[in-house]
Amino acid sequence: MSRTQALNTTQTAVPPVRDLRRFWRIGAAVLIPLGPLGVTIGRGIMPYWTDQSPETIVDNVLASPGAMAVLNWMGLLLMPALLLGALAMGFVARRSAPVLATLGSGLLFVSWVGTTNTASTDYLTNLLGNNGFDAAAIVHINALIIDDPVNAAAGIFWLFGHLAGMIILAVALGKAKVVKPWVWIALIASQPVHFIAAVVIPSRLLDLTLGWGLTTLCSLLVAAAVLKMSDDEWDLAPLARRR
Repeated sequence: MSRTQALNTTQTAVPPVRDLRRFWRIGAAVLIPLGPLGVTIGRGIMPYWTDQSPETIVDNVLASPGAMAVLNWMGLLLMPALLLGALAMGFVARRSAPVLATLGSGLLFVSWVGTTNTASTDYLTNLLGNNGFDAAAIVHINALIIDDPVNAAAGIFWLFGHLAGMIILAVALGKAKVVKPWVWIALIASQPVHFIAAVVIPSRLLDLTLGWGLTTLCSLLVAAAVLKMSDDEWDLAPLARRR
């Protein structure tokens, strides 16, 4: 057998690389709207709103064990979905807008990771209430947590980081022409509206419609665009496996 024949035989013996682009593409399409949808549902069923006093919030949480149980269990899936969804949205736009996609998805990802440095007063209130702590003691404990410098710094970073990350990522999606102009423009507006609904003029209805509700709708349209892509539009084909 000649050297060329031996080389060809060796090359044909190498198994082909499995092409998982369709699996990744469909997985991304599922993940992208999952996090925003979970947040929207959560903000719809949480038993208080941000304009209420700490005492009222604690009383409402303690009076709604069923809603709090749902929110706590949802949190197990919500954070992974938000983190992976941020990276997936960046991946969608990275070929046509690499810098903006990297900045937006990276900032959004890091901002959500930063929430792990903050204590969940909702979870703590529910836990302490179920274990015999009175409302006055829980209000005091929550105040200590909220006023802690580390908790405050992490909260501020999350607040402005996830707003800026979503806006930059929306611009990246527009530049990459993943969705129609009105979709990425609406996505840009949705998170500032959420901030207004939560802080400036507290309104659950506004948040569930033009805040996180609009973020969810835009995310669903991004996911639909991902499903319509071909595998070649989504990513490059895998390289041949090396010997």
